[in-house]
Amino acid sequence: MGSLRQWVAALGCLIAAGSALAATECNTRKYYECYEYEESEDDKKVWEEDKVTPPAAPDMDKLIPFEVSVSNANRFLVDPASVSVGKDGVVRFTVVIESSGGARTVNYEGLRCSTRERRLYAFGQPDGTWIESKGSSWILLHKQQHKMINAYPAVLAYEYFCLDLEPPPSAEVAVARLKSGPAATSAR
Repeated sequence: MGSLRQWVAALGCLIAAGSALAATECNTRKYYECYEYEESEDDKKVWEEDKVTPPAAPDMDKLIPFEVSVSNANRFLVDPASVSVGKDGVVRFTVVIESSGGARTVNYEGLRCSTRERRLYAFGQPDGTWIESKGSSWILLHKQQHKMINAYPAVLAYEYFCLDLEPPPSAEVAVARLKSGPAATSAR
């Protein structure tokens, strides 16, 4: 009887250790690997990213502003002419960040809605050209980033472009969402 209790206790310790290890690994894995997740037939297909070419330089007079945080003095704007929704399900756009001191950053980025990932493709230059982001890769957006001061990719994903983890059906719909203001979603 004593050996059965020892065996059950040992098994319990192994299960607890395995659960702790799994929780630790979830900190570095994609969110869908940390939870119950059943792949659909579409998920089982190998995802291939569309070929990406940066758009024309943004027309500063046509940018659409969006709020990231009320405590942030920076202005965040999207160039509506740059917004696209690829066959790969990625929403691509040019974002312009203007500091209160007059500095301006221009980025060409993408949001992969279904996996909550973001990618920075290129940096805009004052002469209208782009510098490719070397070593760029998909980075997981974390929900807690949504409330951070400079978390504009999370705000764009959760409030405008990736409602319920789905990309908008078209660039026109994405731009209309930007113009109409943030949405309340279940994906936050």
